[in-house]
Amino acid sequence: MSPVQRIVACCVLVVPLVAYFAYFQVLGVKSIERGASSELVPLEDRRSERGKKKLRAAPRAGSGDSVTEFTSECFLLDYGEKPPKKDDSKGKLDKHTLGRCRHLYPVAVPPREGYLKGIDFFHLRESHKERDQCFLYCIDQLDEDEIDTALLVQAVKMGLTKVVRKLTKKYGLDPLHHPSLGPDYGNKPGFNAVQEAIRGGHIESLKSLIGSNTDLVIDSLGRTVGDYLRMRGSAIRPKDAMKFLSLDTTLDQKGVSGSNVRVPDTGWNRTSKNKVSDQCDIDVIVGGMSRETFYNDYFMPGRPFVLRGMTPKTELGAFSKHRWSTTDRFHPNTKVSVGPTAYPSSTGQKHCKGDMTIAQLENATECPEMPGVPMVHARHPKEEDLKELYPMYNGNLYDRNGGWREVEHFFGPKPWEYHLGWQVFFGGDGSGAALHWHNAAFNILYSGIKQWKMTPPRYRGRTGMPAKMATEKVEEELDESISVVCTQRPGDIAYIPDYWGHNTLNSGFAIGAAVILTDDYQMTADANHQMTADANHQVTADANPRILFVHINKNGGTSVIRMLQN
Repeated sequence: MSPVQRIVACCVLVVPLVAYFAYFQVLGVKSIERGASSELVPLEDRRSERGKKKLRAAPRAGSGDSVTEFTSECFLLDYGEKPPKKDDSKGKLDKHTLGRCRHLYPVAVPPREGYLKGIDFFHLRESHKERDQCFLYCIDQLDEDEIDTALLVQAVKMGLTKVVRKLTKKYGLDPLHHPSLGPDYGNKPGFNAVQEAIRGGHIESLKSLIGSNTDLVIDSLGRTVGDYLRMRGSAIRPKDAMKFLSLDTTLDQKGVSGSNVRVPDTGWNRTSKNKVSDQCDIDVIVGGMSRETFYNDYFMPGRPFVLRGMTPKTELGAFSKHRWSTTDRFHPNTKVSVGPTAYPSSTGQKHCKGDMTIAQLENATECPEMPGVPMVHARHPKEEDLKELYPMYNGNLYDRNGGWREVEHFFGPKPWEYHLGWQVFFGGDGSGAALHWHNAAFNILYSGIKQWKMTPPRYRGRTGMPAKMATEKVEEELDESISVVCTQRPGDIAYIPDYWGHNTLNSGFAIGAAVILTDDYQMTADANHQMTADANHQVTADANPRILFVHINKNGGTSVIRMLQN
């Protein structure tokens, strides 16, 4: 073969290979396998609105995994590439991101029996296997300097137990290291992986991180895993604590039972068919709470609580029937849209065809096409709504004399800059919110009685069943020690941490409002708290030395016993 022929033959072989690899470099995206096989077989490609193709891959034929129809995608983003704010899923897919690894996961997975008869429990989703395989493969495609404890913490928060195990065993990441919150938050350290496992109720990840060592100290206050798990309302419930860690927390988690509660008189219909108990499985605080206590004993361990009677009487009075009768938007004769749940479309349902007056809702009037189902109204209030509901605060909902002052008190200044999500809702006896979850929220009740049933983030769920039916279904499907209950009275402020599942049942005509906190606001508050703590620590260090005796009780609360000057 002549030299010229050799060159031509070489080009014939090499050029297609170069073009093939260049093609994938232009895409800037790596395909990720969906099955057990490590060899990728392209299944199909899509084009996002950014104009980049994202190849999806199926297991090799004969790998044992049958391929039908994928409902999500798994891929690796380019360096510096940010996930698009929107995609072609029209909001039906959640964007789960682990470093540069990304998986588009269904926001809602309708239960087999449908939302009217079943519950979409997050921990029981069959699609978890596909998601786990995505990230297990993807993290091995990351560069060495990308594998850090921030990745581990995020994997814990997402409930990726197998990924957590891989990151600690294969990559040797320290579960007690506190990764930085990032430059936007002063590079202050966030929670470590063990804390996040407890906050989310992710018992299997916790087991992978600590073994059975519940005496492991996990925070700067010297508290142990056991201290966190013994706190009332801990997201790690007694059944899981015993099963995985051989730690009995049953007595610590025992709720406080009380006598039956009467619906207070606010002028609205108080008639109720429900038997209302004063039981509460979470802390009920009377007389307020310091910001330090909130951060250390509730925000850090991720526990819900109720502040009893913290809403001023003038604010409560603004929601009485007499006062609403003087308004335009909330007059008892005003017609509003109603449905079987607060937001029916989220579970494939519809509002009642005809609107109802608030007075009809008050008296538990039935919708003709949904007999026997209590109706409720919910809205994201406009500025005009809030001004009419809270005239005493001149547009400042976080007025220091109001109930919502607690938001700024606990999380820091200028909450209005973070576009927090507001909701107002009201419904007759037997109505309520169907089981659902979202970011952390504060909830104030102004009329009626509200019975809460809450599940830790690991056991969160979504359903379209009416409130009472959903409550009974949760009790039927989950062990009784998993969920917690609490009764909220008018004037009470309930705090529900991130991603806790919750549904409510109203007794009498109930009116309430809620504010949902953004991630950015919570992280800013976390950083601000640490800055304040650092400043206080510096002042103490610069002053005369002091001896500080601190008692850590079994519930994790701190109390200063004595401070002596040197």
